[in-house]
Amino acid sequence: MSDNEAFLLGPANFSGRPPVRLVVEGVVVGIVTAGLVAGAAVTGVLTGVDTVGTVVGVVVGLAAGWYLLSTNAGRVLAAAVALFGGALAWWIPGQTAQAVLAARGESRTVVVTEVHVHRYEGRNYVKNSCSVRLLDGSPVPTEAWRTCGATARTSQHLTMVFDPEDAVPPTDRILPATATEALAGPAAATLALAALCCVAVIRSQP
Repeated sequence: MSDNEAFLLGPANFSGRPPVRLVVEGVVVGIVTAGLVAGAAVTGVLTGVDTVGTVVGVVVGLAAGWYLLSTNAGRVLAAAVALFGGALAWWIPGQTAQAVLAARGESRTVVVTEVHVHRYEGRNYVKNSCSVRLLDGSPVPTEAWRTCGATARTSQHLTMVFDPEDAVPPTDRILPATATEALAGPAAATLALAALCCVAVIRSQP
């Protein structure tokens, strides 16, 4: 292996199977990193502080990348862990919210109070969004987008899905059929992050 390849991907100076200690360390680092990133993101959504959960997940991903660099891991793999961890922390909250609504969401009728026209001049594209309220007059903090079409008007009735426990905001998006379906992608990505950490550790053998 060339010095440049070792610098980028890790030296991996062993023949045959990797040392057991490296495998164990890799598994531990992978599980801890992926678990903390995903756990922080999910917990943030369920407790109403999704931004904090995302920030914590990003910090964990960066910390894992820094740790790998300090253990002589390849620069490419360490950077990939940091970037992948950050992307996962940003992506999981949205999927978690969809899972919550798919599991226990309730459809409610809302009334359009104002139609907002969004013009994307560079793409010659126009999209509407609607401010809405419940039938009892309570304002809804989330705008309707998918069902707010070109013919949308005030006083029009739309349907949105609400979380009865108010842990996640309502939406008019098409939701997955089940919570399992919504979380399948994040679960696979979390396992991929754990595997990437494990490979980076194993290849860090000086």
